[in-house]
Amino acid sequence: MKKLKYPLFLIAAVMLAPACNKDFLNQVPDDRITIEQVFKRRKYSEEYLANIYNTLPNDAYRNTSPWEGMSDDADITYDRPGAGYDTYPANLGNWSAASNYFNYWSKYYQGIRSATFFMQNIGGNDEILALPNGGDLIAQYAAEARALRAYYYWCLVRQYGPVILLGDTPIAGDLEPGAAEMQLPRNSYDECVDYIVSQLDLAAQHLPPHFTDQSETEYGRVTQAFCKAVKSQVTLYAASAQFNGNNDYSGFNNKDGKQLISTQYDPNKWKRAADAAKEVIDGFDFSLYRKNGPDGSFDPYLSTRDVFLDPWNSEVIFARTTMGFQAGSVRFRRASAADMQPWR
Repeated sequence: MKKLKYPLFLIAAVMLAPACNKDFLNQVPDDRITIEQVFKRRKYSEEYLANIYNTLPNDAYRNTSPWEGMSDDADITYDRPGAGYDTYPANLGNWSAASNYFNYWSKYYQGIRSATFFMQNIGGNDEILALPNGGDLIAQYAAEARALRAYYYWCLVRQYGPVILLGDTPIAGDLEPGAAEMQLPRNSYDECVDYIVSQLDLAAQHLPPHFTDQSETEYGRVTQAFCKAVKSQVTLYAASAQFNGNNDYSGFNNKDGKQLISTQYDPNKWKRAADAAKEVIDGFDFSLYRKNGPDGSFDPYLSTRDVFLDPWNSEVIFARTTMGFQAGSVRFRRASAADMQPWR
């Protein structure tokens, strides 16, 4: 019996040895990957970029967009309690500064942070860099994230006015509410405009000119035309009477007294807006959509109607497509009339 003691002891020691490993229970689940792994694999990095695209607003859906229902363009009368249709109570006048309707502040800043994080890390993707066109692909992906970040800033500015510019250093995502890093002052309206324009110009350098310069499966990605069109819209708003010499904003200051919207009229803002519009007009092959009737002659009615129904026609600058994931890879599918958000 004494001879059996030592083998049994050795077997027990081997079985108990894993219990002494401090990291035994600190295992990453099989269906989870680390953020470092995301930026080492092409598939995961492209999925991360697709998720940044998912922040794009659907302005074609009137119940989630304030631009028509909160104006004289349309009277939105949907009454769906609990469905999140903010247009109905807003139309009735049941709103105040505390109503929180159309609150997209956090959503757009999440998109901004994701875009910045992507731009900082995509350059280290060895799997993409190993491709024959790897360097160009990384430059394009970073430019797409930069253009989307600029657009999300514009979405904030057009809804909230002057906002906070965070630059290229993302704020940590695990900060406690009220942390000092979160208590940042607003930038001025002109600073926001200048930043957005500079980022769009920088992004355009590494993007294809027009969606037709891509394969059809890539339609829906941002392009130079997208950047120039957004730039034109941003500079036009900045030149308008609302933000160019409007004395109603004379008391609109930060706590330190910084004027957030200039009350001095600047005619050069109109020149800047005109130049930006000219870039879009001259730089791309856009044209009015024309459709003929059954007899082969030009039909004004069909042209007016079907410009909103025929996807990727000659007036479309950019369209928000439906994006999804299939077999672990990014899938951009062609937009249909039901889910396109056209820029014209």
